[in-house]
Amino acid sequence: MRRKVTWCPPFGFSAQYYHVGNDGSCIRQNSFFEGKAALSQGVGYSVILGFGAFFAVFTSFLVWLEKRYVGAQHTSEWFNTAGRSVKTGLIASVIVSQWTWAATILQSSNVAWEYGISGPFWYASGATIQVLLFGVMAIEIKRKAPHAHTVCEIVKARWGTPAHVVFLGFCFMTNIIVTAMLLLGGSAVVNALTGVNIYAASFLIPLGVIVYTLAGGLKATFLASYIHSVIVHVILVIFIYLVYTASSKLGSPKVVYNHLLEVASKSRICQEPVSHTGQACGPVGGNHKGSYLTMLSSGGIVFGIINIIGNFGTVFVDNGYWMSAIAARPSSTHKGYLLGGLVWFAVPFSLATSLGLGALALDLPLTASEAGRGLVPPATAIALMGKEGSVILLTMLFMAVTSAGSAELIAVSSLCTYDIYRTYINPNATGKQILKISRIVILAFGCFMGVLAVILNMAGVSLGWMYLAMGVLIGSAVAPIAFMLLWAKANASGAIVGTITGCIIGIITWLSVTKVEYGRVNLDTTGRNAPMLAGNLVSILTGGAIHAIYSFLWPQNYDWESTKQITMVESDKADLPDEELKEEKLKSAKFWIVKWGIGFSVVILILWPVLSLPAGAFSLGYFTFWAVIAIAWGTMGSIVIIALPLIESKETIKNVLIGMFRNAIPNEKIEEKLQNTCNNVDSTRG
Repeated sequence: MRRKVTWCPPFGFSAQYYHVGNDGSCIRQNSFFEGKAALSQGVGYSVILGFGAFFAVFTSFLVWLEKRYVGAQHTSEWFNTAGRSVKTGLIASVIVSQWTWAATILQSSNVAWEYGISGPFWYASGATIQVLLFGVMAIEIKRKAPHAHTVCEIVKARWGTPAHVVFLGFCFMTNIIVTAMLLLGGSAVVNALTGVNIYAASFLIPLGVIVYTLAGGLKATFLASYIHSVIVHVILVIFIYLVYTASSKLGSPKVVYNHLLEVASKSRICQEPVSHTGQACGPVGGNHKGSYLTMLSSGGIVFGIINIIGNFGTVFVDNGYWMSAIAARPSSTHKGYLLGGLVWFAVPFSLATSLGLGALALDLPLTASEAGRGLVPPATAIALMGKEGSVILLTMLFMAVTSAGSAELIAVSSLCTYDIYRTYINPNATGKQILKISRIVILAFGCFMGVLAVILNMAGVSLGWMYLAMGVLIGSAVAPIAFMLLWAKANASGAIVGTITGCIIGIITWLSVTKVEYGRVNLDTTGRNAPMLAGNLVSILTGGAIHAIYSFLWPQNYDWESTKQITMVESDKADLPDEELKEEKLKSAKFWIVKWGIGFSVVILILWPVLSLPAGAFSLGYFTFWAVIAIAWGTMGSIVIIALPLIESKETIKNVLIGMFRNAIPNEKIEEKLQNTCNNVDSTRG
């Protein structure tokens, strides 16, 4: 007869996820999320609807205050460009908020759980350099298309209608992919934590976003993004310090380190493979000595390459980033993008180094399917804090989904308004007509967001699959769209042929490698590393190579005059000094961002990982140093992104407070009312 056991497994920190079977054997819990949800459905609906309503009302109120006491003009130009005068701190905050997707919080911890310590690093570095380098494009917009509203307006002005239609299609595809990832991750976590129906969550999450975006346009999006960034970074700091200093289950780098060594040394059979390579739980296949504590990880490096390629597409081909650049004050553009990129680095790096490695250290019984849906961070939060952790993580995720979703709404609205309605339907559209169409599109796309998430959830598409596939689908447009502003020789035919051909060949390569490697093509096999890497590389390289060859053979030799002639519908009345728009000042800004953008990119993409390779499997001292960097970067980045926008806006805040107490309105608005009265009198006399 088999001897009964009273506890299991051999490591006490994970014993709560095992139980003794009837025959005395140790039985591992099949899934961390099996059984009852951590929170009630009432809490889930309260977070979704409560926060949505709060931000809809509060952000709309802030926009009204600015209009009443600062004199902001709510024209169509203001609605879609925020007056083109947003300062460094707010631009940086918007970039951080816009780039903090559901995937940033969820997928970064998934790759930490899958590859160990290299996962958070490659996620962060592989998605930061795009923002740093996009600062160059942001300055070029100010130099070569100062009155543009969207990136596709610039495409049409330079390359004509055929290219305009092609890139408009790719920009829409990018917005749809990003939106899909936001809602897939958001609905999956809301469902797992609260039991709220996943389809209901898909429809309800965008509601509040639609309201405040309808009310205030891009400026409302920016204000909401700042508030969201504050909440995200406060929670980020809480989780970092919880894992490495305060938790009774972990609480120090030494405890985390020892637990990770024990987990990697265990020999056990899992319910599912932890990675697409088929490696069972325990030692990590492809990692140096099977350790979670090493940068020598073949899986991590492959993910890093896929991550870099895919995120070039979702920055350079997402109209939202171009709109942020258009909205920025010329002297703030380059600094805002550099600061935003460096602060954003901390979100996936520090958070996943905490919650992702925390899930491994606690030996949580997560399956590959759950990890792929983004459930690693909530599992760690629940294990460390119980229901409070669920609420905090759910709040953080809601902030990320809604702020990035708002940016996608206004990006799609601008494309439809300026690149379809004003270009092909009503070229003489007035400001009021532009404003009306913008709001109609925001409402329509907001509803479409929910329908799209339901369809993808029904099809079984996961956040992880979509994240890896995005580079295959949109990567071919990256080089042509960058060449458009950076290279006078870049021609239209090469841009069209390169973008379309690169996408088609990338997809063919992706599916062909899947078929050869695994013998079948489905959601599981197409989501594995080898076919994803092949498809991503072929797509981005083919698109750029074809465009470059065409441009060398048939150079355009463009002078940028037609892009400078893009017109505004109304004056945005931006209060900018003349020196802000001087060519010498803009050239100096371009040199600055090229120097620092490339410099930081080299540091985080090459020097940092190369210098960490000799460490092999990290010692306790090396891991402690690594954890301290994560803590410090997360803390300092949070302080900067919270404080700087307030410091830069202190004059505006003062004017609003004085106006509220005195019930005063700006002189500009008084003059405007007097002028309107005079005009009315004159028209009556006439």
